Amino acid sequence: MKQTHYDTIVVGGGPAGIAAAIAAARLGQSTAILERHDILGGMGTAALVNNFCNAHFDGKRYIIGGIFAEIREALISRDALYVTGGLEPYNHHAFQEVIGELCREAGVEVYTQADVSGCAFQDGHPACITFRGQAIEGSSVVDASGDAIVAAMAGAPFMAREKGGRPLMPLTYCYVLGPADMDIIRRELPEVIMQDKHSGQDYLYLGGQEPLREWVRQARECGDLSIPRERIAVAYSIPGTPENIAVNFGRVSIADPTDPEQLSQAEKLGKQQVEEGVRFFKKYVPGFKDAKLLELARQIGVRESRQIEGLYCLNRDDVLGCRQFEDAIAQCSYAIDIHEADSDKTTMIPIPHGKHYDIPLRCLIPASGPSNLIVAGRSICATQEAMSSFRVAPSAMAIGEAAGVTAALSSLEGVPMREVKTHRVVARLQETNGILN
Repeated sequence: MKQTHYDTIVVGGGPAGIAAAIAAARLGQSTAILERHDILGGMGTAALVNNFCNAHFDGKRYIIGGIFAEIREALISRDALYVTGGLEPYNHHAFQEVIGELCREAGVEVYTQADVSGCAFQDGHPACITFRGQAIEGSSVVDASGDAIVAAMAGAPFMAREKGGRPLMPLTYCYVLGPADMDIIRRELPEVIMQDKHSGQDYLYLGGQEPLREWVRQARECGDLSIPRERIAVAYSIPGTPENIAVNFGRVSIADPTDPEQLSQAEKLGKQQVEEGVRFFKKYVPGFKDAKLLELARQIGVRESRQIEGLYCLNRDDVLGCRQFEDAIAQCSYAIDIHEADSDKTTMIPIPHGKHYDIPLRCLIPASGPSNLIVAGRSICATQEAMSSFRVAPSAMAIGEAAGVTAALSSLEGVPMREVKTHRVVARLQETNGILN
């Protein structure tokens, strides 16, 4: 029978939450992770965003280690990740297995289909988190939900939308399409054939190549395609089954993805775009004539929702200026990557080659609200432009690992999150192969 009190509770079983839970448990803390889907992995499994963007490699060296590096190496050893140094596709089934194994080994108690319905915080007392009609208590809480749902319920402050700024980035329903005929593609579209550096396996990588852009243009002119994108975002082989293709090609704009009604409408339109995308591949792209929809994501992919108001707000100048912070707990080198709402455009501003910026611990700690709550993943304190860079899986994991360590130290030392010494967090991250210099 599962216990009802934990040292640390992590809400959200995506990349940030997984890393947070494992990190806390490895410090000897009894740790529970609550995930609303029936599997762990969040955007990386439930939403089929099965890749590691190059947040972890600045063009010269790896800049994210720790739990992320463990997961990446485990996938490579299983021939379940294509080693590129850039965007690295992985097999989402293998990813699910690896993170499950790491959670079990660390002693993390996993609750799936655990949609949080309420919470109660009182300084000096454990927090109470309710889900599925039951409640558990935690001395410290990590909100890695992606939507900062616990922070919102607990009354923590949030960043106001910038006046005259961009609306929230659109959502995308991802899917798996196949089998593709590799022989036809080698003959008629050789520029999309890549080779994995580790396994030597050929695989497909489709996106901005000129023939594909032209086919998208033709399909839109003919009325075969209404998806507001001027190109396929990205579509790539799944390691181990290179004939099956993970597709990111859709765009649904809404005002607030935390509103259930708006999200329901977005998912309805997103599924229509999936059907349209499948028809496009079958009609226009060589080698896909006999392909079928093999797997649809459990949920539409969300890029952006709430940002907490924290002790520091990471901004565009910090990112593009490659700013270093004394309280750095993670590094990132991924571009500013904004999918423009109500548009077919994407704004990409790269980080200078061979450089990175830091993410400070202060961004994870709410400016006010419960003293035993910390936030991880895309919802930390940042402007939209900064968030659009670190929102990807490698940096989300690095942020999550730091949040898990901070939560564990808060519980162990009996102090509020903001009183945990940064050097203690950094020392633990470096002990466990984190890269912070």
